[in-house]
Amino acid sequence: MSKQTRWTEGGCSAWPLLSILMLTLALLQLGGCAGNTALSNGSANSTPSTGSAEADKNAQIRLELAEGYYQRGQAEVALSEVAKALDQAPDYVPAYTMQALIQMSLGQNPQAEQSFRKALSIAPSNADALHNYGWFLCANRRYPESFAMFRRALAVPGYRYPERTDLAYGVCQYRDGDLAAAEKTLRAGFALDPANPALSTNLALVLYRQSKFKDALFYIQRVNSGQYASAQSLWVGILIARRAGDTLDTNTWTTQLEQRFPDSREAIAVQQGRFDDPSLLPR
Repeated sequence: MSKQTRWTEGGCSAWPLLSILMLTLALLQLGGCAGNTALSNGSANSTPSTGSAEADKNAQIRLELAEGYYQRGQAEVALSEVAKALDQAPDYVPAYTMQALIQMSLGQNPQAEQSFRKALSIAPSNADALHNYGWFLCANRRYPESFAMFRRALAVPGYRYPERTDLAYGVCQYRDGDLAAAEKTLRAGFALDPANPALSTNLALVLYRQSKFKDALFYIQRVNSGQYASAQSLWVGILIARRAGDTLDTNTWTTQLEQRFPDSREAIAVQQGRFDDPSLLPR
């Protein structure tokens, strides 16, 4: 899987970290990008076998069907396909993780937590299950518990997507109000994946919140100068550039915002001069 795929399926569009499902179900965003966050079916090195390769293969086919149904808005049908996968392979961790993510998106939090806990009872060191459960806990403002899950995921040997977890972890630290910790975590993720627009956008936002305007400008320029610029990233860029005294970037991004996203709330805010409106930045 390419890094570009991990950005868009995770949540995550480049802004903010927060949709609910980051990788596999194509739903996380920071402010939601979140992973999407950043969710996946499970690491090959941490997903236990049911003891039957054929059962695992059949279960995976069911999960692929479930994903398709979910992306078409048929969540209940998707859950029924996951249930069929678990009938064929009762200890198949990716099925419990996908089940939890669908339940989470439906607001079925008790059931989602039960599914996450079942996955981790089978495979306590499954990095993807740890990451996704951490995001679930963060979404429910259970920050200390979520941080513990993210740290456990990052400690798994051979974990394939540490930058994804750094992104979600940093966003959750931001939500918890620990800007210094969020900056450190997001910088760690950026060092691993400097081309990831979600990391750059969220790091710029965290730096902006700390009045580190020149530093923030460097990271948001990386996003707004490329194909992943959005109404939200342009808005954040305008706020940063104004505070950094960069008239050129302020004017350039204002023009882009008004031309490319004329009906967005950010474009309307620019036209109304509402640069201090806190509702336009994620909390």
